[in-house]
Amino acid sequence: MKKMFVIIILILCVTTVVIGNLHWNQKISAQGEKISSSDRVDDKKEVVKEDNPDINPKISGYTTNLPENLQKKVNESILNEKPVKLVIYGTSEVEGTWSERFQKELKSAYGNVFDLTVISTGDKTTQDLVSDNSYKELDKIAPDVVLFEVPMLKDNGNVGIENTIENVNEIISNWKTENKEAVLIIQPPNPLYNAVYYPNEVNQLKEYAKNNSLIYLDHWGNWPELNDEKMKDFLTTNNSGNEKGFEVWSNYIIDYFVKK
Repeated sequence: MKKMFVIIILILCVTTVVIGNLHWNQKISAQGEKISSSDRVDDKKEVVKEDNPDINPKISGYTTNLPENLQKKVNESILNEKPVKLVIYGTSEVEGTWSERFQKELKSAYGNVFDLTVISTGDKTTQDLVSDNSYKELDKIAPDVVLFEVPMLKDNGNVGIENTIENVNEIISNWKTENKEAVLIIQPPNPLYNAVYYPNEVNQLKEYAKNNSLIYLDHWGNWPELNDEKMKDFLTTNNSGNEKGFEVWSNYIIDYFVKK
């Protein structure tokens, strides 16, 4: 009877030790998994997204003023070696104006990133562009960016501002429909000295751009005040920009596309 009691005691002791050992191992294992999981979370926190080494950070800096979708187009152009098609469409002549200097500066900063085309509408009003559908020639080009110099000076006194806005809206709407990914930018022609109705008409164009979430490049801020006689030094006798006028005009557009 005494031997049986001792055996039972021994069995209980062994069982207690085994159970205790199993409990300890499970606790250690659980703690180890917790630490391992914590390490993995910390590892994720330490992951830092690196800039693409194929994109020159200097060029990325130039695009700061541009909308995000255009910045993306520039980056994709660099990676894919496929130029961004930029079309300047409007009154200004192809040579000897602000666009010629702009083209040189754009090339100097970006290299071959932009493929620039300048299309002059000459003496046409917005009504002429709509009537003969000449603005639709951009549909075939399928540009990534359109910088539209609205022929406000040609419309002034001939078309009427309400008709001008209606024509501009028809042109812009068509471009948006035919090329949904295109970035559309509007700018006015050169200012005039001491004009009365023309500045108000340009302000309405600016308001139209704002109401329709279009980029409006207000280069008039680079010119002298409209009633300042110094304005005459920036215009020809025909009230178009001269060399000084084209310089301040191009400086504004260059500063927008090439942030330094």
